[in-house]
Amino acid sequence: MLVAILPRNEKQLQPMTDQQLYKFATDFLLSFDKITQDDLNIHLTSEYKKPKDLKTIYKRLCVSAQNKQMGPQVIGNSIGGIDNLKKVLSDFDPHKVAANYEKADVEPLLKDIKKKLNPSGKFRTTSKSLWTLFAKPVIDSAHFLKSFDTAESFYEWANFFANDTRAKPALPLMISIEINGIGFPLACDFLKELGFTEYGKPDVHVKDIFKALNIINNKENNTTKQNYATLKAIDRIAKSNNVTPYAVDKVFWLIGSGNFYITEKNIGRQKQNFIDKLKKQKTQPLTKHCPKPG
Repeated sequence: MLVAILPRNEKQLQPMTDQQLYKFATDFLLSFDKITQDDLNIHLTSEYKKPKDLKTIYKRLCVSAQNKQMGPQVIGNSIGGIDNLKKVLSDFDPHKVAANYEKADVEPLLKDIKKKLNPSGKFRTTSKSLWTLFAKPVIDSAHFLKSFDTAESFYEWANFFANDTRAKPALPLMISIEINGIGFPLACDFLKELGFTEYGKPDVHVKDIFKALNIINNKENNTTKQNYATLKAIDRIAKSNNVTPYAVDKVFWLIGSGNFYITEKNIGRQKQNFIDKLKKQKTQPLTKHCPKPG
């Protein structure tokens, strides 16, 4: 159910539907002179195709493991790119990695990385260092994937959740539990960039916009509940507009970041500008939805 949330001392305003919200968001992006319909379309269509081998899936998880804070600079750049980890990770074979390293073998893995790849810069291995926080999910990811013989068996399992709106949030939740260091948002991002257009990411930009518009509860402090509500809202808006959750996620992410990375255009961060313009509409744009199963 959509509910208009009224500012004080204002008369009743008509609530904005999900169709109107999505159109307003896309029109907002197209209002910038440098952004064309083609620029928008190319970003709303996933550039990822599901890889056909388990090694690539494992490598994608390793990429997700480094995508935190300064991870890409400290880790990827210091070893000449994540691809070079194949020299340590048995060409990204999760079965071999799981056989070589027990779940607690963070220190042996870090020693092998230092010996075989000689990372540039400081190589800190304290409990809270980025390298240590990276190594743990790398090992956990291998142990998680070793239960699948092929990429097809992984997709068969994952599709069971992705194709059921009621079960969909369970998949990134399980991944985040199985792999220490890859939380719910990163798990969604991993699935999205693996080619699952059924998933958006409860990214900070998207959550900030949804909270400001009361699409999700802006007083909810539980991060898990925030992420769940964001994922459900993305699904609902996608269904109402006959587009993929990937497209909905990307529209609001583009507003928040301003980065049209594929066409190398940038409009700057427009999150507050978008929120302010939306609130000035005659049809009250603040929508609130209490997600129910299904």
